[in-house]
Amino acid sequence: MSKKREQAHQEEEAGEAWLLPYSDLMTLLLAVFIVLFAVSKIDAQKAQQISQEFSSSMMNKEYNGQGSGSGSGSGGSGPISNSSPSDATPAGGPLNIETESELESFLGEYELKKLETLKKEIDTKLHDDGMDQSASTMIDMRGLVIRLNNAIFFDSGSAQIKKQSEETLMEVANLLNTVDNYIRIEGHTDNVPIKHSSYPSNWELSTARAVNVVKLFIDKESFSPNKLIAVGYGEYKPVADNSTDEGRAKNRRIDIIILSSKYNNLEEQLVK
Repeated sequence: MSKKREQAHQEEEAGEAWLLPYSDLMTLLLAVFIVLFAVSKIDAQKAQQISQEFSSSMMNKEYNGQGSGSGSGSGGSGPISNSSPSDATPAGGPLNIETESELESFLGEYELKKLETLKKEIDTKLHDDGMDQSASTMIDMRGLVIRLNNAIFFDSGSAQIKKQSEETLMEVANLLNTVDNYIRIEGHTDNVPIKHSSYPSNWELSTARAVNVVKLFIDKESFSPNKLIAVGYGEYKPVADNSTDEGRAKNRRIDIIILSSKYNNLEEQLVK
């Protein structure tokens, strides 16, 4: 009887022996899990802190240079532009204006130089035609932007291009006709509601003006319609403060944009 009891006791001890290493293993896994959780939590907090600091620095980034062009040439941290700083800065704060080094990094040295050469040709043409005060050019990440004051090219509330301004547009178009990239024509207005016009809203007026510039390029300068884009933004893309006469005058504009290669490739993907 005692032998049976001793044998049963030994079997019980042998049967429970596995619990000890299993318990050690579970303890070790728990310790590893705690360590990993603590490390990941620190990394997450650190990543969040870095992200916040980066976002804050980008939000507060300002550029004080005026770039190159007919204005003051000091600084090197503004856009490549022949317009004054007030032309490019709305009342709400500084625009996301790229420095020349950022442009070269985004566009590439070759494309930037090509756009700069074309910009100089257009600046010369605008100067020769006495259009310095009503037209300006700049290079940003979208490409080369030719900004035209609506008052010179259109009567108030009208989308018909003034006859005396057609020649200037055609001369500019002639310089652009050899460009392979897409050219986007953007119409913009101020925020004053339309009165005494055949167009019910600024949106439709701005679109009609962009379309008429496109039609002029096609009809008079034989542009391929495939590479022209007409867009109307109405009052919804201001570049200046609409609460002043000067700001509203700057917002009434036509932007002719020769798209950079990256924007051009994106456009090609969109139209497929």
